[in-house]
Amino acid sequence: MSLLSFNPDLGAIFGIVLVVFCAAIEGLAQVCLKKSALAAARFSPWLLLGLFLFGLEAVLYSGALRVLEVSVAYPVGALSFVAVILFSRGLLGEGVDRRRWRGVGWILVGCILVAG
Repeated sequence: MSLLSFNPDLGAIFGIVLVVFCAAIEGLAQVCLKKSALAAARFSPWLLLGLFLFGLEAVLYSGALRVLEVSVAYPVGALSFVAVILFSRGLLGEGVDRRRWRGVGWILVGCILVAG
């Protein structure tokens, strides 16, 4: 038996951290697909990276579901919207207006309420 099966609180914390990590991976994967779409070539390594990241996220998210209820994991996964905004701003130079930042704030509040 693993340490997570003996301590349910530790398992839940691990699951939430894993879902947050998955949200970051998904955000990066989305930006990779955008970079692929913007590439002049028909084939872009960004496409492969994006698809790989989506596959990795699916595997890790499945692991998180072993220790979390879907009713907790799925809403916390909304952090992927935050990750997309941050990565698209940082890696693609896209602008983010005040309304979107307020939306990010509400997403964070909702995730804290669900995960808490």
